[in-house]
Amino acid sequence: MRRLVTALKDFADNDIVHFLTRPQIIARILAAVFSLIIFAGLVAEGYQNLTTSSQLHCILNDNGAACCYGITVGVLSFLQCLLFLGFDIYDTSISNHKFKYAVLVLDVTFSSK
Repeated sequence: MRRLVTALKDFADNDIVHFLTRPQIIARILAAVFSLIIFAGLVAEGYQNLTTSSQLHCILNDNGAACCYGITVGVLSFLQCLLFLGFDIYDTSISNHKFKYAVLVLDVTFSSK
């Protein structure tokens, strides 16, 4: 039992665990998962055949632009989450303050939209 408690303490003191339990990182990972679900669902099931035609039609009110918009926004938000997650990983090793400030301004700008 004592070994288990010691192992759990060592695991809790790990840098990766501290990184993954930060609220900002959890929010980025959840946003990436949700955007992946959105665009993957639209790519896989967003276009369907009607029984009267062999041509694919968008399930969003038969508006192809709506499906394209949803897929585009989902892909861009997924890539944005991955990009800023990468910046968060290398945050401690970035020494240029102007670059850090630019990343912060981009992050706030993308998060507000």
